Amino acid sequence: MLTASLCYPEYYGLPRTAFMAIVYVSASVSVLAFFYMLRLRLKARGIGLLEFLKIIFLNYRRWPGLLYDFITHRRLLSQRSASGAAHAVLMYSLLLSLIGTLLVAASQYSELITGTPIFCGSLYLFYTFVMDVTAWALFISSVTAVVFAYRRREIIQRSSLTADIIYLLSFSLLSITGAMIESYRINALYGTSFGYIAFNAYLLRGLRLSWEAYAAVYIFHLELAFALIAFIPMTSIFHPLIAVANYVREERPTGELTKPFDLMSVMQSGSFEVQVGINRTSDIKGFYALELEACQNCYRCQDVCPAHLAGRPLSPTTLISSLQREINRDAPIWDFISEDTIWSCTTCGACVKACPVYIRHTDYIVDARRALVMNMKLDERKNALLLSMSSYDNSFGMSNDNRNSWLSEAGLKKASEIRMVENLLWIGCMGSFDPEARDIVRNFVEILRKAGVIDSYAYLGEEETCCGDPARRLGEESKFQDLAIKNIEIFKKYGVKTIVTICPHGFNTFKNEYPKIDGSFSGIKVKHYVEVIKELIDAGRIKPEASKEVFVIHDPCYLSRHNGIVEPQRSIIRSFAELREPRRSGGNTFCCGAGGSNYWYEVPEKTKISHIRFRELQDTGASSIVVLCPFCNAMLNDASAVLSDGKVKVKDIAEVVNESIK
Repeated sequence: MLTASLCYPEYYGLPRTAFMAIVYVSASVSVLAFFYMLRLRLKARGIGLLEFLKIIFLNYRRWPGLLYDFITHRRLLSQRSASGAAHAVLMYSLLLSLIGTLLVAASQYSELITGTPIFCGSLYLFYTFVMDVTAWALFISSVTAVVFAYRRREIIQRSSLTADIIYLLSFSLLSITGAMIESYRINALYGTSFGYIAFNAYLLRGLRLSWEAYAAVYIFHLELAFALIAFIPMTSIFHPLIAVANYVREERPTGELTKPFDLMSVMQSGSFEVQVGINRTSDIKGFYALELEACQNCYRCQDVCPAHLAGRPLSPTTLISSLQREINRDAPIWDFISEDTIWSCTTCGACVKACPVYIRHTDYIVDARRALVMNMKLDERKNALLLSMSSYDNSFGMSNDNRNSWLSEAGLKKASEIRMVENLLWIGCMGSFDPEARDIVRNFVEILRKAGVIDSYAYLGEEETCCGDPARRLGEESKFQDLAIKNIEIFKKYGVKTIVTICPHGFNTFKNEYPKIDGSFSGIKVKHYVEVIKELIDAGRIKPEASKEVFVIHDPCYLSRHNGIVEPQRSIIRSFAELREPRRSGGNTFCCGAGGSNYWYEVPEKTKISHIRFRELQDTGASSIVVLCPFCNAMLNDASAVLSDGKVKVKDIAEVVNESIK
């Protein structure tokens, strides 16, 4: 019977015209109801339906990355893999069911137009088996999803939890009724001939449905499916569509913060009436508010948060769910979020990278910090940092007179001496004023000298100030933009073509944030010094000699996670020594604890973040930890002194490479 004449019997035993009318009327009502309810939900956030659809469809260039995430389910499977697998099975089951529905529809249209259906023969038998497997997968995954939802009952509103459970159980009911319909058709037409293919029909053959029961189940199955589609916008099952909007509308790199106002425009207009930060839930509007509704309290962000793991009063999950819960009332966010929670974040971006629905937790945290800065709710250390940056334009509160003058003795030229600068070596506040960080600069400059390229580099000296990263991460947007504007003018003055930074924070700020202050800055290349070292080795200008030392690399968050620079440092170390990898490395690195301006202040914690990270690195058995950031260098050196009496050495990569060049 495996012939082309064997076709999918959609309306078997039913009045075809009447039931086709029911199907298409129900489908039309379902689609209209879906868009009506979608419009209502978006309107509640001040978003137009057309605006929402434009965001999704006009940003089609972002779809490939989104599809990759969906197909691989990588964000869901990387943490809490059991619930991730259940979600993947559920989504793939629905997708396969949709494909089956489209095949049936296409076959009907083909039959109406050409007189020949296409859902026949081997294709029909094959997809019958697929749909039988899908029915069980949908049943099991939806029941599993109910269990996972119930386990989160303490953090989910009761009304939302009830609606979610009913909706998910409806999927199970959909799979059961679908199997019953198939069983009636297959058994009536072919008996048990296809038991090994249409195994649901074989398993359910004992039901022996009457025609009336079959017709009733068919209509119930049909209307249930269309009802589930129609009500998507009014349930939390809407979160995949919000996730799509979150992904495609936001092209900012994770290391780039929002720009709440343009300082130059504000100064030119003379109007300083701008909203900065979020003080109340009513300050969260539009897509910024809708983004919160995608959260399903899966805890993946919390699982990777260094602040939470250190016992600080921050759970990204609780933060987002609290904002989500309170968003519909005009209330101070400080009624349900503590200031210490906001200051706990290191802005490492682990939560953002882990989130399956693309929520940018750090946006809300930094906006809350901006509100605290505007209201002058800062402790002594934070005030001291901002005072230093205001008075001295650097984070150490030290005069810029003769800043880095020692570099001239090392053979590096000053920008003011050569006027046009091909490569500007940006020393940074740490490299200028911290003794250990200054050694990093010395080693890198020595590498440039040994490579014979030092003449193509220059430094600013007293004209160099802070890049502005600490001010922006602390929430002082005005000072950040003020510093950025001044620095960009200096870069223009010297015709700078490339900026090479010692610090990943400066690298990220220049690369991702300065172009939004002044579009002309995008013409300047920005490099981290590890990229330059890699280029010099590849070009044969320096040749590290083999070493018997065993290294482990600590990847800085602002270099590897936020900016994807992972391979240069590994290639360098592997070229002359053994390299071991810690449990969390590369783009999945673990924070040292200094980011987000945390280096300059403290928050309550049970364990230092740097200690957690040091133990992970120490567990590899490596004799030395390689760092690529002056802040990581300081944090891990302190941890080594406490946890290993300094026996595990912490070395910057410039030091390691310089020592290996004989």
